[in-house]
Amino acid sequence: MSSPAPALSSPAASSAPAVRFDGLWLFSPRVDVSLVLVPALLTLVAVWLADTTGEGYQGYSWALGRWASQYVLFNGTHVILTFLLVGTRRELLRTTPSQGWLLLGASSGVFAGCLGVLWYAGQHAPQLNLMLAACIHLLAAHHTLSQVKGLWALHGLRARASGAPALGEAERRLQRVFVPLALVLMMARTLAVPVTDAAGDVPLVNVGQAENGALPHAVTWVLLGVWGVFAGRLVQALRGPAGMSGPRRLYVLSHVAVVGVYLVWPAWGVVLSAGIHGLEYLFLTGRMLEPTPGERDARLRGGGVWAAMLGVMLPLILVGVAQSPFVPLVDSTTGGAATRWLLGQEPLWTLGVTVTNALVLAHYFADAFLYRFRIPRVREVTLGRLGLA
Repeated sequence: MSSPAPALSSPAASSAPAVRFDGLWLFSPRVDVSLVLVPALLTLVAVWLADTTGEGYQGYSWALGRWASQYVLFNGTHVILTFLLVGTRRELLRTTPSQGWLLLGASSGVFAGCLGVLWYAGQHAPQLNLMLAACIHLLAAHHTLSQVKGLWALHGLRARASGAPALGEAERRLQRVFVPLALVLMMARTLAVPVTDAAGDVPLVNVGQAENGALPHAVTWVLLGVWGVFAGRLVQALRGPAGMSGPRRLYVLSHVAVVGVYLVWPAWGVVLSAGIHGLEYLFLTGRMLEPTPGERDARLRGGGVWAAMLGVMLPLILVGVAQSPFVPLVDSTTGGAATRWLLGQEPLWTLGVTVTNALVLAHYFADAFLYRFRIPRVREVTLGRLGLA
């Protein structure tokens, strides 16, 4: 007796793609890909220039790449967009009874306090100034990784809203581990391991902790191995059922690779991650600033949103011009005229840098409360502005 024929699969199941892309991009296919591709190209060009000139990571090419990631790709200027957002879309100030006070009053207090401490340290306490710079680097890394986790979650919400499989339990567990694990590994690489294996080299951020020696450069491969285990488990978790979000896979694995680049080449990883972060925040804020269907009378929309964002960032961009690697180039052809002119404006430029750094810290503080998705009303309003309610 012949065995019964197997039941036929349903047409929907048999035709479902293993990975789905249509309708699942967070912004658009071009924008989502460009958010990673443009900073990657910038980093590759800077690496190529450094290799061509033989100057290594401490030369002009690295300075150019670092500056471009800060002021061309907006990592150093997007910080003011938080306050443009809450100032123009004021419903974000009313999501909790204390939200307005936290985002405006407390953030102003953080700004004022940080401005005073940073100014004092810069003028009178150089060692304290170095320590504060290291702290800002740590906070910046945490902020950047937290944004990755947040956009990862938004990709999951986009998938769920479009009928694609949501995050599985294994992926959720790894998502919770992502920020603390990556932060510990990156800070160990930044503070305790020399950038290269060259004799006498020091960690990327050195405030005196490496005066009596650092960990062997070979520790890099231990850190990378730990991250590789995490990456392998994440790849397994991202396989999932048919119809999984391709844009989410692309986003998450791209940022896993960015952390890997940082662990191996921290000087260039800083350029890459900073550029991605700045562009992501720019487009995220642009989406949040667009009026919702219920805001038909809102004047700020379309091209006006982008003009407003560039307008409020312009003073910070001008501060960046004074710190640009182009100043020495101008000096070389003008006999130092650019530096003499900038010094003649002091303490204006120093104050501008200090104000920018204080604004960065206030931005970190405000963002921690602005995007508290665990609070239902915050989640409802924020996701509504993003079109993911």
